[in-house]
Amino acid sequence: MSTNGKKDFAAGVLLPLERVGRGAAEEQAPAAEQSFFRGEPIAWLTVPTTKTVVTENAFGDSEASERPGRKNHFILYGGKQYKREEFYQMAFP
Repeated sequence: MSTNGKKDFAAGVLLPLERVGRGAAEEQAPAAEQSFFRGEPIAWLTVPTTKTVVTENAFGDSEASERPGRKNHFILYGGKQYKREEFYQMAFP
């Protein structure tokens, strides 16, 4: 507690994901850090997809619109793009 009787929320315990010496401003705009697996760069790729939704109209033409669909996730490693299970099979035969 502070001297005025109110709790001081700023003086808390660091979360496990926070690194010593990094402030909140750096966490808002983190620099991209390169990750490596067995000495080669590895990255996670998220590819959004769209789906076409057709709305039936009883009085005229049906309306088609595109909406965000699911996201496909891939691992980029060794110049190739893998799905998770494919990467595991390649890396851990």
